[in-house]
Formats: sequence, structure tokens, C-alpha cells
Amino acid sequence: MPWKIQQTIEAEIKFRIPPGFQFPPDMGEPIPPRVFTSTYFDSEHHRLGQLGLTLRKRVEQSQGVWQLKIPSGGIRLELEIASGSRSIPWEFQDLLRSFFRNQEAVQLGKLRTRRKGVRIRKDGQVLAEVVLDSVALIKDKKIIHSFQELEVELQEGTTAQLKPIRKILLHAGAEEKPLQPKIFQALQLPYPLTFDFSDSSAPPTDHIRERLHSQFLQMLQNDPGTQLGRDSEALHQMRVATRRMRAIIRAVGSFLAPEWTEQVRQELGWVGSLLGEVRDWDVLLESFRQNFHDLSSSEQRSFQTILKNFEDQRSVARAKLLEGLRSDRYLNLLNIFEDSLNHLPFQPTPLTITELPRKAFHKVQDFVNTSDSLFRKSELHRTRRLLKRARYALELAEPLLGKRAKRFLHQTKDAQDLLGQHQDAVVAEQRLLALKQHSRGTGIAYVIGLMVERLRNQQSQVYQQIPKQWEKLEKQGKKL
Repeated sequence: MPWKIQQTIEAEIKFRIPPGFQFPPDMGEPIPPRVFTSTYFDSEHHRLGQLGLTLRKRVEQSQGVWQLKIPSGGIRLELEIASGSRSIPWEFQDLLRSFFRNQEAVQLGKLRTRRKGVRIRKDGQVLAEVVLDSVALIKDKKIIHSFQELEVELQEGTTAQLKPIRKILLHAGAEEKPLQPKIFQALQLPYPLTFDFSDSSAPPTDHIRERLHSQFLQMLQNDPGTQLGRDSEALHQMRVATRRMRAIIRAVGSFLAPEWTEQVRQELGWVGSLLGEVRDWDVLLESFRQNFHDLSSSEQRSFQTILKNFEDQRSVARAKLLEGLRSDRYLNLLNIFEDSLNHLPFQPTPLTITELPRKAFHKVQDFVNTSDSLFRKSELHRTRRLLKRARYALELAEPLLGKRAKRFLHQTKDAQDLLGQHQDAVVAEQRLLALKQHSRGTGIAYVIGLMVERLRNQQSQVYQQIPKQWEKLEKQGKKL
């Protein structure tokens, strides 16, 4: 489905200003004053606001535009659709299906903004705009709350070029403040909404519930970015959250009723497989573009044919993912999981949370030590999966284990990285050889041979590092 959405990256700095603040002289050319209204919407359960997303309709001089902002680190992705419709455009409804879940949106509030400012140019480019907004929360044609804020909005420049502008404004009396959407300020809501974990004295059920809840929110937050496909990191983070949820439920299986865990783990596995297939292609394609740029011009032609074939396969996998994320099955999973968070089906168990990582790591040790040969290559992927489960169990128990957990977690991540590099090279080799079987051209077969040789060398180099890293890991594992 083609998206009728304009996408831009919003990078800005916000400031508090003292009474009577004036723009420094000769800072830039004046911008014509503007007045516009912004009506904000959310789901009935405020799922957008909970994760820092904002959806609004802005009207200026009788022209309407719908805007959706999605936070990503220190920036926000801004999506815009020019439409005067009273209803949320179907493109945004489709993109936010996992937030609204076939329910009507509710209106959060209506803001009127009076804006003035200056435009800063350099070398023919508009670097940034510095704007002073006077904002009023309007209800029943009355001002309920008002405030002012100063913003520096990046236009055609780089974030580094904002630094001298920031310095000038600070010198003029402005005070930098955390990024916070205007509707959050007007309604006096905290932003970002933090997720606080219980301390070590809390019962184990609280730790389990909180960890599952945090991963569920991460999965949900990365859903729109995954559907847009603009940044592969959103898909990666959504896959990680899905994996963690499934692994945590597996680790704490004795704490929970089996009929619930089996159903939820099965559905999470289904979503994870859809995400994983696309992610595997992303990793493979990125690796190929980085590691095979030095081929000769004739080899490059065959290489581009190989890339095109794999890109087509990724497109098929992505289409299946989007179909899954827009299905009732996915929405049912979200509803079941969200409804269960407040009343998880806990059951009595003799185990404690601190025993879970020890138990999981012992399984890794048993698998490695009972193998016919230490770290048989064909069993490395299984070792990696077992180690990942131990890591997620350790993250759950980290508040209770303290520094011991952090040191062990560090070694676990290093071991996982090595095993992951090896597995990525194995998967790439397998897919190249599968393509070779169906390829008729000798040029393609030759280039595949070159690529496979490099991948096998890479596997060998990584494999040699694994025993030493395993020793470090076992040493820390004894201290758990």
C-alpha cells in the first residue's frame, strides 16, 4: 500500500524564557507572524501519550493538516497529511491500528498558538528557525491554561550547527529545557513518561509484571516505525521486545498458569517469526553492502543481481509482516496481553527470581559440556539461543543480584555478539548457496563463490574467539 504521507525528521531545542524576552539583534530575518489551532487526539486508554506519540489536526488560515509525531531518541519523526477532514486520515488510522484497535479516537485538547520568530540563513541555506510560541489551552472558547516557549527548529542545516544558536539564546537569558510536546505542557502531564521498576524488596510478581509491561510498551512503541519501514532500527527493537517477552514468560513459567503462557508464547512466536525474517534480510543486505564494495566492475554487475534477488525476497517477507501486523490475530494478542498485565495468572512455586538465571545458565553449560566436541559449529546457534534465554532471565533478576548480575550480563552480551556474528555469516552462506542452485549465469556463480569464501573466513575468525570468551563467561557465572 503506498503511503500518502510526507515524512521529515524534527530536530529541535526548547527553552524557557524570562518575562520580556527579546530576540538578540541581527539574529536572523523576521518570519511573518502566524496563528494556528491544534486539536490533539489519542485512544481511549491514552496509548499514544503513554509512549510519547502525538496526533493532531492543525488548522491555519482555514487550511487543515494532520500530523503524527513519533519520538526516536533525541529526535522525532514527523508525518504529515494535508487534509481538512474532521476524521483521522485512513493512512494514520491504518498506521496506528495497534493503538486504537478499532475504537474511536478521543479528543485530548485544543491549543491556539501565536508564533513569531526569525529565520537563520548561511551560504544560501536556511539553517534553522527560532520561534517564540504563545500557547493557550482552549475549552468552551475559554483559556484554561497558557504558557510561552522558545524553540530552535532545524531546517536544512545539521544538528552541530544548532550549537552556536543555542549559545546565543542562553546568553540572551533563555534557559534550555527538556523536550516536551505542547499538549503535555498544557495538560501538565510528565514527558517522557518514565517506567519505574520496583526495588529489591518488592515481591517477585511485581518484578515479572513490570518487566513484561516495559517490553510490551517497547513493542507497541516501535510498531508504527516498523510498518513505515523508514528505519530498520524500529523493526529491530520491536523484534527484541517480542523475543524478550517470550523468553521472560518461558523463564518464569513455574510462576504462571501454563494455559496462559502457552497461548501467549505461541502468539508472540508467530509475531517474532514475521519480524525475524525481515530482520535477517536487513542484517544480510547491510553486511553485503559493507563488505563486498571492493569487487571489480564486472563482479559488481553479478553482485547487484544477487542483491536484487535478496531485496525481492525481503519485500515478500515484509509484505507478510505487514499483513500480520494489520490482522485481527495481532490485535487479539495485544488485547489479551494488555488485559492480562493487571491480573497475571500467578501460581505458587518454590523457585525464586534469583534462581532463574542460574538455572538458565546451567542449561547452557550442560549443552556445551555434553557436546561431542566443545563448541561444535553445527551447535553454535543452539548455544546462542540458550545463552539469550539466560541473559533475559538475568535482566529480570538484575535488581536483586546487583553488581554480580551486571558483570555477568556484560560477558553474556560479548559472547552473544560473537555467536551472532558467526550465525549471521552462516545464514548468509546458506542463502547464497541456495541462490546458486537456481542460477544459470557463470558470473553469478563465480561471485557467489567469492562471497562464500569470505564468509567462511569470517566464521573461522569469529570461531577462534569463542573459547576464550566462554572462559570469561563461566568465571562470572560461578559468582551468580
